Amino acid sequence: MPTRTRSAAALLLLLIAGLVLALFPPSTAARSPLSPPPSDAPLTTLVTDGIVNAVARAGNAIYLGGNFTSVGPPTGSFVALDGTSGARDPSWPTVNGPVFAVAPDGSGGWYIGGSFTKVGGVARTYLARIKADKTVDPTWTPNANGTVWALAVSGTTLYVSGFFTQIGGQTRNGLAALDATTGTLLPWNPNANGEVRALAVSGSTLYVGGIFSAVNGQPRNHLAALDATTGTLLPWNPNANGEVSALAVSGSTLYVGGLFTSVGGQTRNRLAAFNTA
Repeated sequence: MPTRTRSAAALLLLLIAGLVLALFPPSTAARSPLSPPPSDAPLTTLVTDGIVNAVARAGNAIYLGGNFTSVGPPTGSFVALDGTSGARDPSWPTVNGPVFAVAPDGSGGWYIGGSFTKVGGVARTYLARIKADKTVDPTWTPNANGTVWALAVSGTTLYVSGFFTQIGGQTRNGLAALDATTGTLLPWNPNANGEVRALAVSGSTLYVGGIFSAVNGQPRNHLAALDATTGTLLPWNPNANGEVSALAVSGSTLYVGGLFTSVGGQTRNRLAAFNTA
């Protein structure tokens, strides 16, 4: 192949590679929960919902082939849809990273937690409040330093759990409580020694589950119960032998899901239920 032809071919390959990277940035799925998420993608950038295997250009047209079903502008990781038509609300603020937990604020807005650093273009690390008017609350800024996995609201308190060591500029290991209205950090501090992935409130008790072996300096494997007001560790100790990733309360029953095979000294494969009465 003549040198000029090889140079032209190389240039074309570089242009195509640049186009692919611009249209389809590398996946961030392997990112550590404590590392910051990527910057906001411009709304003019197109993304696919699956893998792109082939790119070709003919004239001014670009052709893409792969394992995807749609191509369009990014929506962010938290969207609002019309309950009747399914149409997306374009005025909803864009979140620039994964959202793992949402909870209503009781006033038409939402608390969100995850692994993001911006909401609606406003700097918010891992925690934010979106008001009923679809704007980011300008004064609600707890600023966790790591991933938030779960949120639970009880009265005027918002409980937060995850893989963090600080919230509101103070030390909080995996668990924290905030004034739901102001975002101010409360003295409540149970101090888990690992990730807390799930929360459930039942009356005056907060159940927590995750990947930990101690809470408040006392042994608790993957499951614990706390006084929701004081943060005091309660005697309940079912001793799960693996990760707990989901909790739900219905009436007087606590449902538990995760990667365990034994709870309370009995065989339970990934699902269990407890009487909370």
